[in-house]
Amino acid sequence: MREFELIEAIRRSNPDLGPSVIVPPGDDLGMVRLPEGTELLAGVDQVVAGVHLAADAPPEAYGRKVVNRSLSDVAAMACIPVGALVTAVLPTELMSDDEWSLAFAKAAREAALAFDVPLFGGDVATFPMGAGAFTASATVLAVPDGEVGGRVVLRNGASPGDRLYVSGRFGCSLDVDGGGHHLDFVPRVELARRLHAELGDALTAMIDVSDGLASEIGHLAAESEVSISLDAGAVPRRHGADAIRALSDGEDYELCFTVGPGGVVPSELDGVLLTRVGEVDVGGGVVMHEDGRPVALDRTGWEHAE
Repeated sequence: MREFELIEAIRRSNPDLGPSVIVPPGDDLGMVRLPEGTELLAGVDQVVAGVHLAADAPPEAYGRKVVNRSLSDVAAMACIPVGALVTAVLPTELMSDDEWSLAFAKAAREAALAFDVPLFGGDVATFPMGAGAFTASATVLAVPDGEVGGRVVLRNGASPGDRLYVSGRFGCSLDVDGGGHHLDFVPRVELARRLHAELGDALTAMIDVSDGLASEIGHLAAESEVSISLDAGAVPRRHGADAIRALSDGEDYELCFTVGPGGVVPSELDGVLLTRVGEVDVGGGVVMHEDGRPVALDRTGWEHAE
């Protein structure tokens, strides 16, 4: 079973989750209503050695990335992060390396505090060297933004006639030496809140881009039950990226969002490039073209099963 097939199988249990679940699996974060009526969002993401980072990456890289990946999911729903927990499963050799383990913990804490998020708990376990890969996960808690009436931006709000935008640039996020954008990206938490404040209800749907732009646009189209026409040539690229890499490389951690009629999107906001790259129409799926010609992709995004 592939990654997205497993997710879809899990989602089939959504009707059984009960009335307290407001946003079930299928969006960037889930949301529940607590007994006193407060709404709480939560999400979890992980970093696996040799998959999301080079196996010999420094501890600071692991600490930052595991927290920032989860904060990027917070940005996708334009909400406010309020707390984080981190777990790590380390080989015994790393656990006994005080310098490595403390550097990992410090980097994770500092990444969270950069967004005024207390890292207030977690768990650590060990395994024998060679028995598996170092894995860390971060769970984030968030609340709806009261400055926009507590509205949360979901993936399912796009409608025919909306326009499709992205923040930042895409492609070549992983350098051959293991470096690159994926190590030092800034989660778009503040940008998302600014967009929501500026656009209000005209910000109709949003998703963060971690598994490849074409793939994420496909998720947005599926959740909104619309067709999206994507101009591959309009997608801003990092140096060295062609259209295919910009659409499929992944690890960009930018925002992809739709804007309804009347919503005015500037060319940049807070120094971040904002670019119109497509349109929303009736139907289903994603239609890609560049210079008027169809664009075919062998792979439209990155899956953990590959």
